[in-house]
Amino acid sequence: MELINDECPDNLMEALLEVRNSGWCNLIDRVCVIDTLRTFGYEKAASWLERHKNNYDKIVMDDFSEFFSEWLSAHFPYARESLAQRVARETGLELIDD
Repeated sequence: MELINDECPDNLMEALLEVRNSGWCNLIDRVCVIDTLRTFGYEKAASWLERHKNNYDKIVMDDFSEFFSEWLSAHFPYARESLAQRVARETGLELIDD
């Protein structure tokens, strides 16, 4: 299955996130990730990753890390706030920085 101009599939990062969240394998284990992508129905993403083995570490360590960080911020915008910050936000009080 060839992609036009061998472009990265649009859903690659989402597919990697699903593999990561499944707990089936560590994203560092490229072979397991590719097999799991196929199991989950992401054939294009799996095939593309097979053809780009030399770039896999960069894709997982840099690109996916950036994507996951942005995904966390979008889906859990208050996850990193302290209890004091949460109380201030929920009550409308101003939190004074040290």
